[in-house]
Amino acid sequence: MKFILIIFFASAVMLFSSCTKSPKNAGVVVPVKPVVIPDPLPNTVDKTDTINVMAYNVLKYGDGCQGSTDTLNNYLKTIIKYIRPDLFSFEKMAAFDPTPGAPFNLAEGIVNNALNLVSPGKYTYITPTNTARATNMATLFYNKQKLTFLKSETLEANITDFDLYKFYYNDPNIQITRDTTFLYVLVNHTQSGSPSTSRDIQVSTEMKDLRTKFAYLPNLVNMGDFNTHNSIEAGYQSVITSADSTTKMSDPPFYPDKAVTYPAEWENNTSLFAPFLTTTTRALATVPNSCGTGDGAKSWYDHIFISPWLVNGANYMKYIPDSYKTVGNDGNRVGVDINSVTPVVNTSAPPAVLNALFHFSDKYPITIKLLVKANRNAYSLVDPKESN
Repeated sequence: MKFILIIFFASAVMLFSSCTKSPKNAGVVVPVKPVVIPDPLPNTVDKTDTINVMAYNVLKYGDGCQGSTDTLNNYLKTIIKYIRPDLFSFEKMAAFDPTPGAPFNLAEGIVNNALNLVSPGKYTYITPTNTARATNMATLFYNKQKLTFLKSETLEANITDFDLYKFYYNDPNIQITRDTTFLYVLVNHTQSGSPSTSRDIQVSTEMKDLRTKFAYLPNLVNMGDFNTHNSIEAGYQSVITSADSTTKMSDPPFYPDKAVTYPAEWENNTSLFAPFLTTTTRALATVPNSCGTGDGAKSWYDHIFISPWLVNGANYMKYIPDSYKTVGNDGNRVGVDINSVTPVVNTSAPPAVLNALFHFSDKYPITIKLLVKANRNAYSLVDPKESN
């Protein structure tokens, strides 16, 4: 029995097709009417999956300030075992030689000495860039059992590199449907401090480049440490506002979760945003070391923005409502350590995890979950053409 998918059009027409996809109407203007989706193809399976996404500022992992990488890797193993991310960025790693096999390749060391000890053979990393010649770098790791990496490019090199990565989901039906579900990830680490001028330019330029590259946004996550002090900053506004709704991104706690509202002055009204604050896990800037900042959960620097397709589940991937989490933040951490017993004992994660988060970085990791549905009928929305 066939089923009908009714698609409501904002404009007169919508284009349907696929990249490496098989519908015969690919690239043809479809009239405004219900679209008949074909029956599932023979031998395809009905499957749903989740992709656990994490962004994490790791406080110059590898520069020795917080201790040896062996010490930090022990904490990292505890964190990874608890969160079980499938796709995760480590921002603010100390700059290193990313050449595979290089003696001080920090990303390779993390895979071999932490990730593989938690889940052997599950994780790998993408060779990072440092075109901007910064003292810190970002690296993207992923679960190769769920995702296949296709390519990356530096979208912008300004103080740090802003790299865009392309994956496809390892759909169990892909050999039958030949219809690929793609996911793009953009990783950020912006300039900190006040005023916001430098990071406003970084993020606004990034979003301009992104909207030049895609006429409308595909399945896309834009994540990392944006160093934002409030939602009024021009850089933040450049992400969440656009003349074209198909290129406007969403910050999940605001939309679609509607847990908080704009305008948002999270540094001046910490109590309103307490569960989402990511800076810092430590009350004192000198404990457990002098590498980071103190004052407890005082601001919200880290974000995971999602495209309209991910909000609406338009193309086999969908943000799971209310899945956005600041891991280890129970909403009672303003001004105190993540593992402090005052004002209340933190029960949002096991004590060993809270302790690991306290020692590993002065930032809380943030996570979202994406629901993925297997494609059974070789039919999907057209992926936007990439402009160079």
